[in-house]
Amino acid sequence: MSAIVNPNMGTLAADRGGRLHRSSAEATALHETGFFRDREMFEALREGVLPKLIAERADQRRLRIWCAGVATGQEAYSVAMLLREHFAAALNGWDVAIIGTDLAGEALEYARRGRYRRAEVNRGLPARMLVRYFVREEDEWVIAPELRSMCEFHDADVCVPITGQEPFDLVMLRNVLLFLPAQERAAALSAVHHLMAPHSLLALGQAEQAEDSTDLFEAEYVQGCCFYRAATRATGTKN
Repeated sequence: MSAIVNPNMGTLAADRGGRLHRSSAEATALHETGFFRDREMFEALREGVLPKLIAERADQRRLRIWCAGVATGQEAYSVAMLLREHFAAALNGWDVAIIGTDLAGEALEYARRGRYRRAEVNRGLPARMLVRYFVREEDEWVIAPELRSMCEFHDADVCVPITGQEPFDLVMLRNVLLFLPAQERAAALSAVHHLMAPHSLLALGQAEQAEDSTDLFEAEYVQGCCFYRAATRATGTKN
């Protein structure tokens, strides 16, 4: 099987026996998502995680965020809205990209279209953001070009190591591990760890814990929410 390659991203998925993880992940994942899902997590991003990352990356003026298991795209667009709403001045002139990946082709196409029904925008999306960042077209609400330009969506298996990709400053791997058996959780966390930049953080779902599957991460609390930073290893340190 050929790798999926984007000239700006490198190889997104490698040949691995016909993608052994595709059937198990797609068969069990519900692709249940919404805008600003888990409000406390997004508040922690706004108040603690993103200000620190932006300060640490001030010299490079570059920010990369990975939303794995992005489903129909609401999480990626929520992060884009958060950046535009609260950090537009600080990120002026920066190279910012939010990469969303998933295995469900139909969900990814939905994300790329950026068109949502009333029931979807009414679920977790503040009215002021709906007015500011969406355009109504008949019965659908369409993501504004300024947000669409910040987000890319690609087919990729989180359990397969990605090669040729620049490291990420923040990884959102929320409510994905729940659908994987222990061995595949370990593979996913190892692949994610490989792509984390120094001093980057990993966000999991409320019911997930990285330490259950691997010793590559250690918990770090920000505004009362648990994130994970790459742990020190015997061969050296990740960060």
